[in-house]
Amino acid sequence: PVSGTFTPEQRALYQIVYDAQTAGIQASIVGASFSDISRATNEVVQKGLLDLGLIKSPEEYRRYLPHGISHHIGLDVHDPGLYGALEPDMVITVEPGIYVPEGSPCDPKWWNIGIRIEDDILITAEGPVNLSVDAPRAWDAIEDMMRQKSALDDFVLPELAIE
Repeated sequence: PVSGTFTPEQRALYQIVYDAQTAGIQASIVGASFSDISRATNEVVQKGLLDLGLIKSPEEYRRYLPHGISHHIGLDVHDPGLYGALEPDMVITVEPGIYVPEGSPCDPKWWNIGIRIEDDILITAEGPVNLSVDAPRAWDAIEDMMRQKSALDDFVLPELAIE
């Protein structure tokens, strides 16, 4: 969060996305399909949004998760590829998100919150390997990082002389 601290609503939605991503990563095994990954993440999002009262039926989750969950990574950021069974040494993303636009049919306290967590996953015979595991991902780890001093904290943009 820009403020450095999650609001209760941001934290609740972030935790749903985090849990959904964890489920998606766990589903990213040799032989699985992209549909398997999506199903694993979507079930967590559906339950979380139902529990918070943002949706009244599981099918409504697409209102707040309007995008795909995963794609290949290779030479391009969004590498083209067949969406068949996952094979060893493939690298994919797992990136669920929740976006609640202003005017959504839910309590306004949820409006204008957007959360997306993306990690790069190597598919191996032993199971998925999160290549970005060292980046802070849990909400409390993010808040801890936000409290740390940064080299940019004291940076001042130079003034441009306009003639």
